[in-house]
Amino acid sequence: MAKRKSDLSGNFDRLTKTYGVDTKKPTPEKQPQKQISVGRNEAVPLGLITLDPYQPRQIIPVYDGIKVKYYSGANDWRKTTKLWLGLTASDPAIDKQVKELLEMGQSIKKLKQIEPATGAWIETQGGEDRFTLSTGERRFWSLALTAEFEKQKEEPQLICQVIKLSEMNLERQFVEDESSKPLSAIGRARVIAGLILDRVDELPPELDRYSPNPPTDYEYYKSALDLETLMSRKNMPKGIWEEIGEIMGMERKYMANHLKLLKLPEGLQYQADVNDIPETVLREVLIYSPVQWEKIIPKTIKENLTAAEVKKIRTVKRKKTSTKDTPAAKAASRLRAYWKVTREMNSSKDLEQVATDFAAGLEKKEILKGAESLEKLAKKLRLRAQD
Repeated sequence: MAKRKSDLSGNFDRLTKTYGVDTKKPTPEKQPQKQISVGRNEAVPLGLITLDPYQPRQIIPVYDGIKVKYYSGANDWRKTTKLWLGLTASDPAIDKQVKELLEMGQSIKKLKQIEPATGAWIETQGGEDRFTLSTGERRFWSLALTAEFEKQKEEPQLICQVIKLSEMNLERQFVEDESSKPLSAIGRARVIAGLILDRVDELPPELDRYSPNPPTDYEYYKSALDLETLMSRKNMPKGIWEEIGEIMGMERKYMANHLKLLKLPEGLQYQADVNDIPETVLREVLIYSPVQWEKIIPKTIKENLTAAEVKKIRTVKRKKTSTKDTPAAKAASRLRAYWKVTREMNSSKDLEQVATDFAAGLEKKEILKGAESLEKLAKKLRLRAQD
């Protein structure tokens, strides 16, 4: 069985590359700026907090490069929230998300923060102490958005409990997420993928989140779909599904269905995540061709479609494109009906009446065009009779 990476502290050198920090112990000549006391609660300014870019829950919008610019360090939390608030006017889901976070921010201001976030202090390469957040990202952004929305000059502080680096892991993030606000189907898919990747002996360099050029969270989690490349085998090693299932509280088949959702492009995953589209609905969406996903998911969101309704769209589409509904098929059906009626006609007067009724209200050129079409059809029918 593949070994499991126990936690973020498993390799200090690689942790340094991931968060841009120096985890080496200080020399006697250079004491850290802060005496770290594990277990205590501290009020940490948002500007000193580093977020985990591989959080299962996608909170920061992926649009307009907002997410990329924040994690690359190009934009701080103030610039990020300003751009984020600008999206609320055009995206109902983001508007709803921001309102929820602002309500949380107001609640924290009035009632104080009841549950602390968690994380660990790490010394940066420049000698500055940074607090790497393990859980509590929604609380972080609730304070940040509230500060920008209210144009607060003072930097907010997040109440954080200091934990050991060995306690920073995906299982802890999952339990925290579930207790504060259950993850969406996409969020759960990312947790399942992350737990699988944690159990791989050695990831390829391009998928190593601790490398100098780490993958994006989208690339990282999607790679769990290719077990053959990751583990040199098509099937999961014995016992891993059961181990992950115990953490997730899910059966193997249900976990496998969730994992398939990571086939969706990053933008569609974010839309499905922030709109909390259920796995059963997304499963029906995946049956369409990838080209159609871009249309089906927005339609699903706009009309709040159920799995049955998404399936019905697919059935209706097939019916519309069937040969029974083509103009030629409709014409043939109506001509057969006409032929059955003509067998009941007993005189030429009946045909005269048909011609008169057909020509009524039509211009001369339209009547002649109709006659020409019928003459061509008559020739085709005679050829069919000869064959």
